[in-house]
Amino acid sequence: MAEEFGIAKGTARRVINELLKAGDVYTVLGKGTFVADPETGGPPRRDTEDE
Repeated sequence: MAEEFGIAKGTARRVINELLKAGDVYTVLGKGTFVADPETGGPPRRDTEDE
């Protein structure tokens, strides 16, 4: 990501950490960092009633 945006790795890491603190993203160990559900601050909820 840092290379793609032309910024230092430390800057990219700092931005990700700020987004984590704000609840805008969440991480899954071994998978990556993802945009959080605005209501829960975590993974999007799946409605099982529709299935």
